[in-house]
Amino acid sequence: MRKVSTMLFAILGILFLSHCTQADTIDDTLAMAQKEGKVVMLELGSVGCSPCEQMKPVMHSFEQAGYPIREVDTTRESQMSQQYNVNQIPCFVMLVNGREVERQIGATSTESLEQMFDRAKQAVSQSKEVMDRMKRLFGE
Repeated sequence: MRKVSTMLFAILGILFLSHCTQADTIDDTLAMAQKEGKVVMLELGSVGCSPCEQMKPVMHSFEQAGYPIREVDTTRESQMSQQYNVNQIPCFVMLVNGREVERQIGATSTESLEQMFDRAKQAVSQSKEVMDRMKRLFGE
């Protein structure tokens, strides 16, 4: 089951990242994330932050596996820190359809981040089920 989940997120990540590059602005990333069924994790951190640097290899492995992650340097993009009320870094904010559904503060494990992605996937699935029911009810 975990392999299927990882493969699903790898596919979702590739689809998302094909529309989102590091050259994109955070506004572009958030606009893409707001589309139905989109998941993105914001990785808020800063150069010189020891726990942030500890997480770099973990986050790099997630990116290489195709997980949709947007790195945010809180010193260069301070408006994002304010927008998401980030007081401590590293901070991992999971967005589903552009809305925050979960966050993790501080250095954490690979397993914990995988679980965040799994819960986000479940939220997307539930959201699609609700939309499908509404379409059937209202005949669209």
